[in-house]
Amino acid sequence: MRPVRHPVLGGGLATLATAATLGLAPGAADAAPDPRISVSWFGSADVRAHTATIGGRYDCGAERGLAYIEVHLGQRVRRASVTGFGFGMIGACTDDRTAGTWTATIPADTGAFRAGPSTATARLVVEPNSLTETTEPLRLVTRCARR
Repeated sequence: MRPVRHPVLGGGLATLATAATLGLAPGAADAAPDPRISVSWFGSADVRAHTATIGGRYDCGAERGLAYIEVHLGQRVRRASVTGFGFGMIGACTDDRTAGTWTATIPADTGAFRAGPSTATARLVVEPNSLTETTEPLRLVTRCARR
């Protein structure tokens, strides 16, 4: 009498062989890198100007085109929330310029950013259709006044 498991085992092995073949197909390992963005661990707060300045790094990956950064910053100050929105201009992602650093100055919608923990959501937009974002915690430190 023939065991019932052989057809099931044979079908499973055929499926695994097909998956392995597709995974090892030429060009599968050469996929274009995706754009990436990160936020630095520290930023600065200017209490008098009601702004915060933060920055980070970006990498365009295989994307090319006009590029900019959108930043949403939020902070809990005492019992209130302080939020703001700003832009960081990086120009364009070209074959000569694919990665670098960015900075953005964010005005507070209401109140003022203070020294302390904050959360930033940064989006790298490469026109016409590429978008990547990250949400990261950071610490704002008070900017020293220049004399």
